[in-house]
Amino acid sequence: MITANTMELSGGSKHANFVIHNGAKMISVSVDNSGGRMTQMARADIRLLFSHATHGREDKPRVEDVTSRVFGGRESDIVHGSVENMDRAMRWLQLARWGFCDGV
Repeated sequence: MITANTMELSGGSKHANFVIHNGAKMISVSVDNSGGRMTQMARADIRLLFSHATHGREDKPRVEDVTSRVFGGRESDIVHGSVENMDRAMRWLQLARWGFCDGV
């Protein structure tokens, strides 16, 4: 399943986000026009998320950002939207064996 939303703010700032879902795993891609400084929405970043359906409230499961565990680096590091990074993210999304000791 793919979900998406868009926002347009004052000063010409535009933002779009789409999420590709595969069970508990998600790829979230955000694209913007750098606060209105770019004519096109061309700045993108990728986050990898895992939904712990058994943790948190029943109507709002806990979602963990696992981007740094897949791409390496610190949790706050930005993963830029590129063909190579999207390819890696899609391969992670499709893995049947997730490769993390705690089930992520």
